[in-house]
Amino acid sequence: MPSLQNAMPNSKAAKFVNANPLAPMADPFAGMDGDEKEYAKELSENINNRMTKTLQEMQQRHATGTNELDDPDKAPTGPAYQAVAAQRQASKQAEKAYAQTKFEEEQKILNMQKVANQLYRNNEEEDDSSKSSSDDEFDYLLEEDDELEAIRARRLEKFRAEQQQTAEYKSLGHGELRTIAQDEFLPECTGSSEWVVVHFYHKDFERCKIMDEHLKQVAAMHLNCKFLRLDAEKTPFFVHKLNIKTLPTVMVFQEGKAIDKLMGFQGLAVDESEPDKIHTGRLQQWLASTGCIKYKTPTEDIKEEMRRMGIRAKGTIWSGTKGTGYATKDYDSE
Repeated sequence: MPSLQNAMPNSKAAKFVNANPLAPMADPFAGMDGDEKEYAKELSENINNRMTKTLQEMQQRHATGTNELDDPDKAPTGPAYQAVAAQRQASKQAEKAYAQTKFEEEQKILNMQKVANQLYRNNEEEDDSSKSSSDDEFDYLLEEDDELEAIRARRLEKFRAEQQQTAEYKSLGHGELRTIAQDEFLPECTGSSEWVVVHFYHKDFERCKIMDEHLKQVAAMHLNCKFLRLDAEKTPFFVHKLNIKTLPTVMVFQEGKAIDKLMGFQGLAVDESEPDKIHTGRLQQWLASTGCIKYKTPTEDIKEEMRRMGIRAKGTIWSGTKGTGYATKDYDSE
C-alpha cells in the first residue's frame, strides 16, 4: 500500500495538510484572530483563578477540620432551620395537648358510662319506672359536665367584668377617703362619678377624726361611690353656700346635686349614753338610704351564724370616754 506521507504535488493527497494531533493542547488559542484570542485567554485565566481559589479553600477547610460545616444560615443549626424547627415543635406540642384533652374527655365519658352501667345493674330487677329513672340519671351525668363548664364560663365572665369595673372606679379615685382642696370640689362632684360623699371636717375636732376612720372603711367596701374630705376652715365659700354649721358634716351628691346631709353623729350612736361611740353599720345604713351605696342590715340569723363561725364585724371606732371633748361642736361659717 503506497504511503501518503510524501505525496506528489498534483495528487489528491497533496490537498491535505499534515496536522499535529497534540497542537490544540500545546496552543488552545491557535487559529483565533487577535481580539478573540485575547478574550479567550482572559476568560481562561479567570476560570483557572476561580478553580485555584476553590481548591485552596477546600484544602484549608479540610486542614482545619471544618470541611463538613455548611453555611450557618442554611445549615440545620442556622436561624432559618431553627425557625422552621421551632414551628414544627410548637405544632407537635399543640397536637399533643389536643390529644391529651381529647383523651381526658373520653375518659370522663367512659367513667360516666361505668357509673351508669353500675346503676343499671343495681336496678336490673326493678320495674320499668326504676329503669327509666336510671336512664335519666345517666343522661344527667352526661349533661353535668357541660352544665358545670357553662357555670364556670359565666362566673369567669362576671369576674372579669367586676375586675374591669373595679379598675375603672379606682382610676376615678374611688376606694379610699381622699383629701381635696377648695378648687377641686366642683370638678370632683360634677365629674365622671355618679355618687360622691364629702366630709366637711376641722382638723382640731375629735369627732371629725372618728368620722374619717369610719368613712375610710366604708370607702374600701363600696367602690361605686367616691369619698372625699374637705377642710371647712379653708373652704368658707362652700361652707356658707351649703349652709354647714355643724362639724362633722357628711354630704351626699348625685351627679353634682346635693341629695342629703348628715350633721354630727345624728342617729349613729350605739348607746345614747355614749354619743361618740358610733357604729359603721349605722353609717352605711344611712348612706344606703340616700342611694349612694348598697347595704343590707344583717339579720339576726346572719349575726348568729357569724358569731358561730367566730366572725366579728368591725363596728365602733372610739378613742376616748364620755365627757372628754368629743361632743358635737357648732361651726359658724361666718
